[in-house]
Amino acid sequence: MLKVSLFLHVLAAIFWIGGMLFLTLVIAPFLRTLDDPRKKSEIYQIVGKKFRFWGWIAIAVLVVTGPINLHRLGVTPEVLMDPAFHSTPYGRAVLTKILFVALIVLSSALHDFWLGPKARNSRRFSRFAMILGRSNLFIALVIVALAVLIRVGGL
Repeated sequence: MLKVSLFLHVLAAIFWIGGMLFLTLVIAPFLRTLDDPRKKSEIYQIVGKKFRFWGWIAIAVLVVTGPINLHRLGVTPEVLMDPAFHSTPYGRAVLTKILFVALIVLSSALHDFWLGPKARNSRRFSRFAMILGRSNLFIALVIVALAVLIRVGGL
């Protein structure tokens, strides 16, 4: 069960982060080459909505498999609440990753379901949506770094 859960967790992370990288590094620069602002917005809305659907499936897989992986590795809710666990490098890395995961889930929901729709008709909101989207990518990369640190023993 652990191997399957870990595989699904890594696969979902690859998909979600890869999609964010693709949007930031490929789609956004391509759209800057277009002159028609309505066409840019239309393309970004179509691509964004399709990615949003699959991205939230990836987030759901991550949110389900993360606790399963921790439990299978011996990190139960009781362990998470134990102050002695917090004082270990491994415990600090796990707890920091959990905090960043909570942050990115909340900020992604804000981006996808509130700010993104407002950005369709507003340059101001569009700018904020872009900044939050890029911030989410940065947070996701921090989470990957924390996952690596967890694997090698912690912070």
